[in-house]
Amino acid sequence: MNISEAILHVTRLAEGHAVSEEETAEFRQWFLQEASEEELQELASAHEAVLMEVQEPVYDNKEIVSNIYSRLTAYYQAEVSAMEESNRQETTIRRIRKRNYWWAAAASLLLVGGSVLWFMRPQEPGPAQMAQTAVLEPGGNKAILTLANGQQIILDNQANGSIAVPGGITIMKADSGAIAYMRTGDNVQYHTLSTPRGGQFQLTLPDGSKVWLNSASSIRYPTAFTGSERKVEMTGEGYFEVAPDAAKPFTVKAGRLDVRVLGTGFNIMAYADENAIRTTLVSGSVKVTAGDATTVLTPGVQASLATEAQTFKTTRPDLAEVLAWKNGQFRFNRTGIKNIMRQVARWYDVDVRYEGNVDNIEFQGILSRKVTAKALLETLEATGEVHFRIEGDRISVIPGAKK
Repeated sequence: MNISEAILHVTRLAEGHAVSEEETAEFRQWFLQEASEEELQELASAHEAVLMEVQEPVYDNKEIVSNIYSRLTAYYQAEVSAMEESNRQETTIRRIRKRNYWWAAAASLLLVGGSVLWFMRPQEPGPAQMAQTAVLEPGGNKAILTLANGQQIILDNQANGSIAVPGGITIMKADSGAIAYMRTGDNVQYHTLSTPRGGQFQLTLPDGSKVWLNSASSIRYPTAFTGSERKVEMTGEGYFEVAPDAAKPFTVKAGRLDVRVLGTGFNIMAYADENAIRTTLVSGSVKVTAGDATTVLTPGVQASLATEAQTFKTTRPDLAEVLAWKNGQFRFNRTGIKNIMRQVARWYDVDVRYEGNVDNIEFQGILSRKVTAKALLETLEATGEVHFRIEGDRISVIPGAKK
């Protein structure tokens, strides 16, 4: 079996078609023993388009869920039993568990956007079990607009349509979680758009440039760009599509970083709890400066400036992973659990603590940002590498499988 045949096999299972014992055995052999990590990732990624169309978990489709999960359970239990009978090392069984995670990821992407494990897995009794009510809903379109006079407008509570603000300025709010400046008046003012933890929002600046803000982020900008440059300031994370204007270069200030562009698409991550400020160029060209350090990026390159560093480190990251938040995804590519939990804390507005050493725990996979925190955490728990305890809005991260 090859990757194309494996994808077709999973699709047929999801559609409820019958498969022969020979096909089942062939897929089991390929999945558990022959498939590379890259092929397993491709198997999960193949259903990404379906994932993004899922609006709510498909809890009512029990026949499909049972069809997929019964095979998953059979593959997993048979392989682990074989390992135990042949007295192989625990590391081999852990490898099978990780492959079990990838199969679960493929099924969950196709069926319920990551919530399939939560729906299907039997509940375990005891104090370590996550509370049924502590699902922790995902974030959404939430933001506060602070005007020049200090007035604050909670945009998620604001009706769609025009919003008139002092100074002859008119802002249009769309139902997609976005605002745009329609009329800016003669008096230049400074506004600040900020998203809370658990929020995201989109902004069209007065020059037509577009900005997507991730959770716990902000951008300060003028209501009109006058003079010889366009300059904004931001914290947190944002993606920019800058309207071209050769006569007025566009500059983003993020901490001690200045990103200067003419017209381009790029992502800046400048959270205070990260160990570096990262600028990733998608298209065009940008010049990144911090003190005496300067570098010019080409598409696909990321410049990182560590907290105490005086020079930039340039790499070529996985752009899909960098932009996953903008595209409604969590995308992990050998991502450390602490990195993952920082994302979880911002998107679900929770606090995180650690009980034990989790520094070497990494994950790969793709999940929708529409799922609950509980669904995401249970998907990670399926690997046996880590488990969690939810108490109110606090999540404890504990190494190893749940006892």
